[in-house]
Formats: sequence, C-alpha cells, structure tokens
Amino acid sequence: MKRILFSPQALIDIEEIREYISIQFGEKSAAKNIALVMHDIKLLEQFPLQGPGIWERYGIESDYHYIYSNKNYVFYRIEDDTVKIIRILDARRDFLNILFGI
Repeated sequence: MKRILFSPQALIDIEEIREYISIQFGEKSAAKNIALVMHDIKLLEQFPLQGPGIWERYGIESDYHYIYSNKNYVFYRIEDDTVKIIRILDARRDFLNILFGI
C-alpha cells in the first residue's frame, strides 16, 4: 500500500476550496465537500493507478495522473511507495494552463 503525501500547494488548494465553499454555502457544506475529496484521495493508497495519466487524455508529456472528485480534479504523481498529491483544482478552472501554461 502506498502512502499519501501532499505538496504545499495542494494543502493551500484544500484550504482555498474549504474557504470558498464555506463562504458560499456554509461551513457544513465545506466540511462535507472536503471529506468527500479526502475519501477519494485515500483510495489512491490502494489503487494509485485508478486515475488516467495526463498524457493519455491530453497528449501532454507528464507523469501526472488525475481523478475527478466532487467537482474537483486531484492531480498526483506516483513516486516509489508514495502518491504525491500535486494540486486539487475546481473542475471549472483552466487546469491545463495552471499546471502546464497551455
């Protein structure tokens, strides 16, 4: 089983998501949303290859994989015995530009 490690930016992303949802819909909704995302991330410990590679879907040379979780994309990289969560971005954002400048 792999262990999960969050990049500093992914931790910022989680806090920004929590803050936005809390302002828009309340703290209870924010907590529920974050819990759902964290549940899906935890599944990567056992199934790290469940998310397709960026190269498969978009033809961009990258070692990133991604999963869709509760209106967010979770981008991650598999590193030996670790799944490193790189970014967690709202699905409505231009993630190709954010991640790769495209």
